[in-house]
Amino acid sequence: MYLLSNAIKNLERNKSRNALIAVVTLAIVMAAVVTLTINNAAARIIDTIRLDLGSRVEIRQDFIEMRQIGLGRDDAAFVPIASFMQFAESAYLRNSVFNAAMYAWSDSFRAVDDFSETPGSTTRINDNGEVVLVETSRLVGTSEPASLADFGSFREISQGRMFENLNEAIISEELAVQNALTIGDTITLSAAYSDGIVYTLEIVGIYADRTEPYVNFFLAMNGRFADNRRNEIITSFDTLIAGGWQTNAGLDMQVEYFLADPANITAFEAEVRALGLPITYNVAINQAAFDRVTGPLAGMHSAATTFMFIVLILGAITLALISYMAVRERKYEVGVLRAMGLERAKVAFGILAETVIIAAVCLILGLGIGNAISQPIADFILEGRVATANQEISETGGANRVLFAGGQMQTDDAAQGYTPASEIQISLEVAVILQIIAITLALAALSGIIGVVIISQYEPLKILRER
Repeated sequence: MYLLSNAIKNLERNKSRNALIAVVTLAIVMAAVVTLTINNAAARIIDTIRLDLGSRVEIRQDFIEMRQIGLGRDDAAFVPIASFMQFAESAYLRNSVFNAAMYAWSDSFRAVDDFSETPGSTTRINDNGEVVLVETSRLVGTSEPASLADFGSFREISQGRMFENLNEAIISEELAVQNALTIGDTITLSAAYSDGIVYTLEIVGIYADRTEPYVNFFLAMNGRFADNRRNEIITSFDTLIAGGWQTNAGLDMQVEYFLADPANITAFEAEVRALGLPITYNVAINQAAFDRVTGPLAGMHSAATTFMFIVLILGAITLALISYMAVRERKYEVGVLRAMGLERAKVAFGILAETVIIAAVCLILGLGIGNAISQPIADFILEGRVATANQEISETGGANRVLFAGGQMQTDDAAQGYTPASEIQISLEVAVILQIIAITLALAALSGIIGVVIISQYEPLKILRER
């Protein structure tokens, strides 16, 4: 009891020195709380995204690779719609989302950026040298409206509702205003690359769109206003397929297959190849999309880890030096206690007790303060990294190459439509608290061990004689 009471009194007697030790310890604890909570939160989000994008397999015809190996548009292969459905029955999958898009033509409304005398009258020369009408829009269909690219971030329903039944669709505000279209109106359009497929759709919703109109400069300069995203008419996948499609000739199928276990991608590819998938189709996880979405989080995770190790190393060195100097300054006190008959171990225990008390107080304060500042710090860091990532995307201009074949479009930007994760939720978990306690105890042990080692070298009579 005497040793503990004396340790507490010593904390009061040596306020300046102990305050310095406390400041260093508190800074280390706070830094550890902030970095560990940010690391855990970032890792958790990355794991969640990996479970999504990392298990999301896309089956797309790769025109860019075909071109690199000397194949042309005439070598493109087309797959029956029924085969895409059959692929979804694989035992390796946990879910599938069916998306498709087609170029459409219509003279019942004027497309955004269509400056022709009458709607839908613009012409072009096709690959066969024939004069054909230019596509006016893209009809996009999905089996899962929640999976629509950019909805929830750059797009949102501003009037009406999302489509629910057959032959219902939503259009952009710009397209609606340009043609005085309102909820309940109908529009008619036909497939641009397949004869006899006509749709009459009821407008049930209008969406606000803050995306870039074109995915790259090439499309804008060449007057491909059908590729202006304001001209996207969105409906259900069932509505799109009900038009009479038998294969994906003229139809850009964008089915996403979700693996139950990402490790089974090779087995899944072997299965769909056995079912007749042509070699010109890729079966792959969209790594570019994963890297774009998780890039800022991964960078923050790495930076936080590096910062924590630097703080721990520098903090431990600083604490060790302070502890060494503190014990040397108390050499006379140690000599008196030893001369009074106090055992060396008990003197060491007293000094260690002081260190533990300081560490305990710093632990409590560090956990509270660190937890309070972790969220704003994480938001600030992530906001900066997301802004940098978006600027890089903007500067690169998105896709640099765009290839068309049979109504299908491919860009060399595989991450098109994906945006960096911009939100992180910080929480002080039990695992983090245990890690912080372990770090604090390690620091206290370091400081205490230094004191014990120095004390073990002191002889009381020699100390008193020197005094």
